[in-house]
Amino acid sequence: MNIIQFFRILWARRWIILPAFLVCVTTATLVVQFLPERYKATTRLVMDTFKPDPVTGQVMNSQFMRAYVQTQTELIEDYGTAGRVVDELGWANDPANIAAFNASTAASSGDIRRWLAKQIIQNTNASVIEGSNILEITYSDTSPDRAERIANMIRTAFLAQSLSNKRSAAAKSADWYAQQAESARQALLAAVEARTAFVKKSGIVLTDTGTDIDTQKLTQLSGQSAVPVAPVVGGGMGPAQLQLAQIDQQIQQAATNLGPNHPAFQALQRQRAVYAKAAAQERAQAGGGAGSAASQLQSAANAQRARVLGNRQDVDQLNQLQRDVTLKQDQYMKAAQRVADLRLEASSNDTGMSTLSEASAPDSPYYPKVPMIIGGAAAFGLGLGLLIALLVELLGRRVRSPEDLETAVDAPVLGVVQSRAALAARLRRAHETLGETAESHGAAVN
Repeated sequence: MNIIQFFRILWARRWIILPAFLVCVTTATLVVQFLPERYKATTRLVMDTFKPDPVTGQVMNSQFMRAYVQTQTELIEDYGTAGRVVDELGWANDPANIAAFNASTAASSGDIRRWLAKQIIQNTNASVIEGSNILEITYSDTSPDRAERIANMIRTAFLAQSLSNKRSAAAKSADWYAQQAESARQALLAAVEARTAFVKKSGIVLTDTGTDIDTQKLTQLSGQSAVPVAPVVGGGMGPAQLQLAQIDQQIQQAATNLGPNHPAFQALQRQRAVYAKAAAQERAQAGGGAGSAASQLQSAANAQRARVLGNRQDVDQLNQLQRDVTLKQDQYMKAAQRVADLRLEASSNDTGMSTLSEASAPDSPYYPKVPMIIGGAAAFGLGLGLLIALLVELLGRRVRSPEDLETAVDAPVLGVVQSRAALAARLRRAHETLGETAESHGAAVN
């Protein structure tokens, strides 16, 4: 079948195609008149996902961005946000809404607030503009003013709900970290008490550098024995006397800051007794030679070394206790700092979002779209008419041209007999042509 045959069929069945087309267009035109108009109001928020948190200073990882955005859109269409809007509008106390709820199938639940919130959720849509951090909230309603009002209320309720959720989560985390901080504090106190008890028992005190006093003294004696000792002349002071003077200064400071019962103060007192004895010997032997002084320093260093080696096990244990105290102190400080940060976050007013634009009453409805509906109905009617026409033609095939006959019997056409009407029209045209020729010939003879 060629295109000419196809159009011949359509022309022959035009009384099927045209009514189907007109019926669909007319029906769509009438239906559009009764469809309620709906208006759409849109408000926008900017998500400050790239701005550091004002409390912690952290920036959101890009890996969690998609999940965060999806969470925010779900929260906008959540019952928590819609319920706040219902409360703000006072719909649950409206007699008309109460009557409609009692007549609905949801009346058995008895929760009119959730029933009204579902209506708001059904008309709410939240999405993120592609390639941006702008969150768009849209609400549709039969009234443009009501659509504007509820869209802005949804935005406000969402921000309030987000802030409430953020504060609640921070407060809950702060309570948990507070428990951990208290446990860490108790562990720290226990470690400090264990260290103090061991210091009192062993009499060993660690300096700020982490070494005990006996080891520090051994280092000093070793350094003195390595240097040639000059004899003390006149009123000069020897090494032991200089050390004694320094320790006296330290004892004066410790007495003011620590008190007489502090382990460090008592250790300084014991150290002073040792140096006082050495200083007395130094003064007694002031007239001796350098060799005698060096021998005494070496002897004192050997004795101190033996004492250090004898106390090594206690010193190692004290170092272990000190490390335990340092570790538990670090754990407590971190937990306490986290509690402080979370308490501050729980009192913060920052939601991580800001309003970009408020909704405004739309000038024209977005639904129904009359040109689109009528155009779609026209296309549907035309397609339906063509389909019915072709179906009728297939059920009752007819010969409409010589081509149809050749296709049907696969034989050459010898001739075409015209219909009586076509023959009469052809003779009429021939007669008119002969008449015109005769008139023109007569006019030429004259």
